[in-house]
Amino acid sequence: MTRAVFSSALAALSLVAISPAVRAQEQAQEDPKEYLESAFELLESYHINRNEADWAALRDAARALTAQAHSPADTHAALRAVIVALDEKHSYLVPPRKPRKTISAATNAKPPLPPMPEGKRLEGEIGYVAIPSLTTVQGREQVGVQYRDTLQSLLKDLDKNASCGWIIDLRKNFGGNMWPMLNGLDPLLGDGPFGYFVGLEEKSAWVRTFQGISASTANAKSEPSPSFKLQNSSRPIAVLIGEQTTSSGEMVAIALIGLTNSKSFGKPSANFTTAVRPFPLSDGAVLGITSSQVAFASGELVKGAIEPDVLVEDEAQEEAAGWLEEQCRTTRA
Repeated sequence: MTRAVFSSALAALSLVAISPAVRAQEQAQEDPKEYLESAFELLESYHINRNEADWAALRDAARALTAQAHSPADTHAALRAVIVALDEKHSYLVPPRKPRKTISAATNAKPPLPPMPEGKRLEGEIGYVAIPSLTTVQGREQVGVQYRDTLQSLLKDLDKNASCGWIIDLRKNFGGNMWPMLNGLDPLLGDGPFGYFVGLEEKSAWVRTFQGISASTANAKSEPSPSFKLQNSSRPIAVLIGEQTTSSGEMVAIALIGLTNSKSFGKPSANFTTAVRPFPLSDGAVLGITSSQVAFASGELVKGAIEPDVLVEDEAQEEAAGWLEEQCRTTRA
């Protein structure tokens, strides 16, 4: 981190105001000083720039600005300024979810589900799949299972009409939880490893285990077969990316682009190609800490935005379909 960035972040930190709090809700909450220190311990232990940060200066500034804090919520603005001072854009602090109003049983209403994967058959025996964002923090963990199952069912349904290949559209994937996405795509990903997290002290591979696809430092080789089979799993894959392909959307793109039978189309991605670990805090907030860089299956580090193989402004899907049809004609000739 440069001295200029650090100084400007501290200047911003000095302007942070403590927000008003609802005192009746604060009585059972953690002491704000302890809360602030717990967050600092997580950042100092896991942040990718931890060796460059001036932790003493950051602590002094944050403590001074939160000296009158009455609740953890009164420290949130200061913590966000500390994140800025760490000089990378992927870490975050999400406030606690507001409790939902009681819903009358007569309405039979349920919380809305996030967007699920969608797909369709395209001309030329091509299966098209759009993979949206997925948030599974703060009580939404079970949604990931539904997302994975929806994606798997979609691939199975499209498989019989995908003899010329697949288009995987990540252009509106703003991130979230990458694992239901990869587990949903399981048979299209090959043998693995599918990519890597590269931290300061260790490197973990994205591998297939009997429990599903996940990151492992102990085993850099995928052992079991995919969790389900597709007749056309080895057909070419066209990957669509763009300016809104962010974070976990970029992770999925990295796994697919690392395959020998894939080609990417569209615009450069959003450049959040680092890994974030979410840590729940005592008040229900979530502190996401950027903890590692990311690498392709080849081991090559991803530096910045993902650049597509074919730069296309507005007709990425058409270009991708044309490439798949050409591959299909070549293999059938």
